[in-house]
Amino acid sequence: MTNSPKYSSEAIREAWKREAKQRWDGRTHGRGLSLLIVKMLALPGSLMPSSARSPTFEFWRDQNKIRGRFIGVGNGVVVARLNEDGLPVTE
Repeated sequence: MTNSPKYSSEAIREAWKREAKQRWDGRTHGRGLSLLIVKMLALPGSLMPSSARSPTFEFWRDQNKIRGRFIGVGNGVVVARLNEDGLPVTE
């Protein structure tokens, strides 16, 4: 994975907190859907570069955690842990 801000783990975690976390439900990952795909607009003050046009992220279940990445780039970063029901643990 490159050190470019476009691929930063902070941007991936920001997309998780702002958009994907609310979409994760009991049907996600292992319960009907293979990936949660999120297209997110670059927001003012965001960690995503302003030149990025609607970056798209993917989030998936990896054993007892959720990983996320920009579509097709890198191995993914852990964005949350899962409880026994497959839902994100509230921190």
